[in-house]
Amino acid sequence: MHQRRRIESLRSCKRAAFEAVSKIIIQPVGHAESVLDFRTARLPRFKPEGIDDFDPRDHREPKCPISNWMAYFNLIRTGFGAGMLGLPLAMSQAGIILGTFLMIIIGLLITHMHHTLLNCLNEISRQLRIPHVSYRYGFRIALLHGPAVCQFIGKRGPAIITTFMLLSQLGICTVFVAFTSDSLKDLMDWESANPALLALLVPYLLLEYFMKTLKIISYISLLGNVLNLIGLILVFYHIFKDPRKDFTTVVHNAMSLLFAFGIMLFNMSAISVVLTLDKALKNPKILTKKLGVLNIGMLVPTVVATIFSVLGYWAFGTMEENILRSLPYDDNVSIVAIGIYLLAVAFAYPIQCYPAIQIILETVKNRDMLDPPSESSLKIIETISRPCFVLLSFAVCYLAPFQAPIVAFVGHLCTTMLALVFPALMELCIRYPDDYGSYKIYLLKDLCIILGGIFTWTCGVVLSGYLIYIRVLSLSSPNATD
Repeated sequence: MHQRRRIESLRSCKRAAFEAVSKIIIQPVGHAESVLDFRTARLPRFKPEGIDDFDPRDHREPKCPISNWMAYFNLIRTGFGAGMLGLPLAMSQAGIILGTFLMIIIGLLITHMHHTLLNCLNEISRQLRIPHVSYRYGFRIALLHGPAVCQFIGKRGPAIITTFMLLSQLGICTVFVAFTSDSLKDLMDWESANPALLALLVPYLLLEYFMKTLKIISYISLLGNVLNLIGLILVFYHIFKDPRKDFTTVVHNAMSLLFAFGIMLFNMSAISVVLTLDKALKNPKILTKKLGVLNIGMLVPTVVATIFSVLGYWAFGTMEENILRSLPYDDNVSIVAIGIYLLAVAFAYPIQCYPAIQIILETVKNRDMLDPPSESSLKIIETISRPCFVLLSFAVCYLAPFQAPIVAFVGHLCTTMLALVFPALMELCIRYPDDYGSYKIYLLKDLCIILGGIFTWTCGVVLSGYLIYIRVLSLSSPNATD
């Protein structure tokens, strides 16, 4: 009897191919009698014939489709958030000439690797004749097609991607808490950020409690974007008001360059937004065209962020944490700018928590397809996860209340792998064993990115972790000043 119930449960899962409960089981297009389980699916060893006329993007049916202009807006605004305020600090660590070159190269590299990731996911979907595959399971399927060492990693692919994405969102939320607590401390002229953390805890919990749907979060996020724009205008006012014009052209310290690289990576990658747009666009093909959403939406913020970083460093010189902490506190415009950014970042916090909560719920739902959790159980898990995630980000911020080192640490730990190494590894495996183009150009490119990414990942994580450790020790020093 028990076995019969399990069989019936499995059949019901197969029937619900496109329902939210069974995202890992899907029905291939044109194969009504078969289903595909992402947990066991693999690409054919050789490309099947007749797939060239199948484009997965023509078969997607997003629940809430968005137009092209909305996609442009969403991706461009990602690069104009509060994260820009820390880029002048990165520029000061690299020098204006080298920093400018580094930012442009990172922007181009990130854009190219976002293209690579989308092409890999699209190729997997094309060969399996399905509309779409997620990053988590696309990573698994791609690596299982590669050499033996990659297959070993691929078997644990979904867990690896989930872990890095959760750590990334936790890092972003922690940076947001650190930013707003420092801003509140500066506004109130408190000696420590601890009272600010305590004062912000309840408002953040309330924001997370009431903003449970993406629709509500989007409206609040729109308000945050308007405040971001106003705050940016006020910062530009101070940049040109009384610039110091004290800067370094090139920094030769490798540690400083690694630090700057991590901050730039953190602020210039938009992988979660790109993946969301790929699933939600009415016409997904516009995403990867030459003048499409991805190229314009990434390159425009890269240019603006580079100009802002150069001007910010030119105006204020070497700074602490972010450009707001270099503004004169005896100026009313500065106080208004700090207050506006405090509100803007606080309103943007729920939208950074949202992907993490969805990852947790999706992992729980797909843990056992034969015995899926009930809706009431999922509600309980969501109700517990939301405040726990907020408390965890506050706890990390309390233990390490430093914006810049945390930004660099998360940039190296998560962004390097999610935006650079993993997409290159997927392309290398999908093209395995002999589809690397003339002179094996794709193999050489992917190997360079993988090896370079792992090197900077290792050195950057160690360096950023060491900086956090040193600054934590300095907090307990008798001569410490906050």
